[in-house]
Amino acid sequence: MKERPQVNIRLDRELLNEIDELASAERIDRSEITRRLLNSGLSAYRMDLAIREYRQGNVSAWRAASTAGVSLYEMLDRIQAEGIPYQLDPDILERLDARAVESHRTTRATAVRERTTTYGQVGTDIDSGIASLREEFRPAQVKTLFVGESSPAGGTHFYRANSNLFRATRAAFAEAFGEDRVPDGPRFLHWFREQGCWLVGLADRPVNQLAGGERDAAVTEGIGRLADLIRETRPQSVVVVKASIAAAVRRALEFAEHRAVTVELPFPLRKWRNSYITGLASALREPDRIRL
Repeated sequence: MKERPQVNIRLDRELLNEIDELASAERIDRSEITRRLLNSGLSAYRMDLAIREYRQGNVSAWRAASTAGVSLYEMLDRIQAEGIPYQLDPDILERLDARAVESHRTTRATAVRERTTTYGQVGTDIDSGIASLREEFRPAQVKTLFVGESSPAGGTHFYRANSNLFRATRAAFAEAFGEDRVPDGPRFLHWFREQGCWLVGLADRPVNQLAGGERDAAVTEGIGRLADLIRETRPQSVVVVKASIAAAVRRALEFAEHRAVTVELPFPLRKWRNSYITGLASALREPDRIRL
């Protein structure tokens, strides 16, 4: 039996009369209706406290959800309803930045500044913290696997909500489902995960500033890893984000012995941006092409 310590409190007569009226209407005794009112009031108070702390920038969305005793998605919905600008939780970015700094110190990577770099000299996604950040947004069930060439060398990233790919992908979802349904900014990352979508790279480190032969080698090296990931996640759809890696992704699917509807799109840069947005939006509108 659950222990219920007795607590004595003094109440105004008017408040006690209201409690008795509610107890009578619910056909329960005074003690039970008081317990229910306390539980309800405590939940409301915890939510108000969490929202207030989040609004003041004292806690992350994760911490606010924990304080309120609700899921992260419920808290994000409440944050949006309150009109509070949502930013990617700083603790995630701090971990990512710390790893990037440590990687720079230990590897002296120069890929951001130099166009010709040796593949082995570029820090991996594990070193930079991108791998950890990507895992933060992995769905429980991957329905649609987005596959890009690699993380960008310049420090931006889809999962930092600040890259060309992030902005174009969000625009495509908004075009397909409507601006009012698709969140903007970093909150889109949580919504993207909620739809069962996940983005990974073929190469395990930035390759966009490598020489041609090394870039091709890095992509080829990633085929086996991608095949293993496909075997593990069994996605219903695969979206290829860059025409030049389509053959490699098809090989990974073959190695994994997995059939999935495949959508091949150009990388959304410069003149190809509109083609990517239009192509992805069109595929999203067709349930037989992209499963959400």
